[in-house]
Amino acid sequence: MKIRRLQNSDAEVLEQFLSKHAETSMFIRSNMSRVGLEYRDRDFHGDYFGAFDDAGRAVGVLAHYWNGNIMMQAQETTILLELAQTFQSHVNRPIAGVLGDEAQAAIIMDELSLTDEVYSINVADGLYSLELADLCMPTHRDFDKVSMVTAGEVDRGTIVRWIKDFEIEALGKVDSDELTTHVENRTNHIMTGEDHWILLRDSEPVSLSGFNARLPDMVQIGPVWTPPEHRNRGYARTLVAMTLQKAKQCGVKKSILFTDNPAAAKAYEAVGFQQIGLFRLALLNNPVDFRKRSVS
Repeated sequence: MKIRRLQNSDAEVLEQFLSKHAETSMFIRSNMSRVGLEYRDRDFHGDYFGAFDDAGRAVGVLAHYWNGNIMMQAQETTILLELAQTFQSHVNRPIAGVLGDEAQAAIIMDELSLTDEVYSINVADGLYSLELADLCMPTHRDFDKVSMVTAGEVDRGTIVRWIKDFEIEALGKVDSDELTTHVENRTNHIMTGEDHWILLRDSEPVSLSGFNARLPDMVQIGPVWTPPEHRNRGYARTLVAMTLQKAKQCGVKKSILFTDNPAAAKAYEAVGFQQIGLFRLALLNNPVDFRKRSVS
């Protein structure tokens, strides 16, 4: 087995491997498709380390992204361990979190000595999948009063407030100047892109949903947010179904998502999602700088 840093010329062989593990590789595949495999210190870029067998086939990958998050895909523990060891000798930016298949993420967190760190959130989410041919459109009691618009058509202050509340409630973030900057940047992305929508009821924004990873045949849902005053009315499931119906019309065949919220899981199951596994979402309170670790 050979392990090395990946270049853009490796994209095809890596995609051949990742497509066999599509449900737990959406972030990696989407980011690679969007900006390639060579790091440029911009959104969605990452440093990629790949493992190859004697025939030159990719058998594993570990990526360290612009936001500090690590993601991985490999079916064998020995491959994951060697990827982690190679990464440690090349890491040049702080680590902010670990996301991926539950069992694989646990191996990486242990090998990188991240198990005792303090996390804003560290959960094994349920991983859910839906073939869009089986999408069940809900019959909302106020369906004649609701409509869907892109996030860019809604007042910016609403998006900023909702995203900050989402980061605090769903991801355990603490209100701070750093969070405010992060929310402003994320709001810019949401409002200028084409993958986030708002549900309106009588012209009032009541729920947000979007895709945080997209490929021609597959989308990953997130974030989904309904402010407390509009919950328990079916708005989120209605909006999720409407966005998936739109994606289906554009040729998308499948959708995935992950959640540890029982109420949210029930809503997703109502439109056809079924749990297929577990997905680790582990975001550190404070990024870990391995360069300082090695010095100390």
